[in-house]
Amino acid sequence: MIKRILQEPLLHFVVVGTLLFFYLSSTDTTTKPQVVITEGKIKHLAAQFTKTRQREPSKDELQALIDNQIRVDLAFEQGVQMGLVENDGIIKRRVKQKIEFMLNDSIASIEPSKEELQDYLDTHKEDYMIESIYDFEHLYINPEKHENTDAHIAKLQMMILNDAYEGSGDSIMLERTFTQITTAQIARLFGRKFAKSLDGIELGGWQGPVKSGYGFHLVKIDKKIPSHLATLDEVEATIKRDYRDKAQKKAIDEFYDELKTHYSITVAQEVK
Repeated sequence: MIKRILQEPLLHFVVVGTLLFFYLSSTDTTTKPQVVITEGKIKHLAAQFTKTRQREPSKDELQALIDNQIRVDLAFEQGVQMGLVENDGIIKRRVKQKIEFMLNDSIASIEPSKEELQDYLDTHKEDYMIESIYDFEHLYINPEKHENTDAHIAKLQMMILNDAYEGSGDSIMLERTFTQITTAQIARLFGRKFAKSLDGIELGGWQGPVKSGYGFHLVKIDKKIPSHLATLDEVEATIKRDYRDKAQKKAIDEFYDELKTHYSITVAQEVK
């Protein structure tokens, strides 16, 4: 029954007529809205086809793509005229994303000068601290394997640990020697308290015990680069990324602030 109704030519006439009525009643007939398919858009359509089909479109296929794009643009323009877009959250968010993408893309092409990057670093020094970096060795003492942990640690401390290193300490699923490891990496492996304790240990010689989440450790620090404020050479790539991110956010904020001045905005209820 429904299928037969949908096939009726009269129904098609009514549907098309209704759409045209909305269009004519909501459009200024003296000025026709424009639908422009640019050369760039045609290249984009062809590139999408090539990516999907793994070959370039024929002349007829490219024309079909253009004809379909015209329909898409016409349908969208008509939807706007008929108010169909007004309450469509998905379309609104998509348009918002595209506008912000255009703004972000324009900022991404900016190449800040060394002076601008240095000024940004000077203003945000606290965000660019270089962590301490260590080369160190450790001997693990598992408190569950020794009746008197303190006595066992004292025995190890009495030994010439450099000679007894290979055979000393309990087994653990961690390396015994670490090179060029940062404070944050040490904290992830041994815990924050262990990492912080290394700040108070002098270079050379076995010291400790230092407690971790596993138990106790005797530690020998062979090399340490203390934490310090970063120089531009050390963090230039990071500074450039952060500089652009902040510039993009500022551009978007200013865009919306300016846009608000061209609209009367009414909010039904204040957020409490």
